[in-house]
Amino acid sequence: MPTLLSTFAREASGWPALIVAGVCVLLAVAVLPAYPQAALAGPPRPTPRSRPASAPTGATIALAIRFDPLWPQAGIPWQDLWTVVQWQDGWGTWHDVAGWQGTPDGIVDGEGRKVWWLSWELFGQGPFRWVIYRARGGDPLATSEPFHLPTAPGQSVRVDVAIGPP
Repeated sequence: MPTLLSTFAREASGWPALIVAGVCVLLAVAVLPAYPQAALAGPPRPTPRSRPASAPTGATIALAIRFDPLWPQAGIPWQDLWTVVQWQDGWGTWHDVAGWQGTPDGIVDGEGRKVWWLSWELFGQGPFRWVIYRARGGDPLATSEPFHLPTAPGQSVRVDVAIGPP
């Protein structure tokens, strides 16, 4: 059974035609298999990256309580203060957030601090506000301005509230 090359060689005149035919066959063998793969591959795609285990998935809200210089004379220890985060509904009514209530975490650089962690599902929600009470169940001493929760992992929204002597 004759092959394509042998048929071409018989009909062509001499060795130069045979050499040209051989080169064409070699080029076809080298180039054609790569062509469909490149055509099917399409444009380059971004390489998926996994998030490092140390990357934060949540964010925080932080209350900074600035005390009036006369506060130590007020007779209320900072450990007795009660902080509550509230959220506002569509009718303007404020509601306590059950999990975000408690005494300040401590005093840092003369400021009372309270920090709450939140997961990414809550990012961007609001408005919220902090309310500081004299004690749990006591009278309110101060209320913060409304704020919204962080919008990205690792962010912290800091809310400053000043309180003076009661």
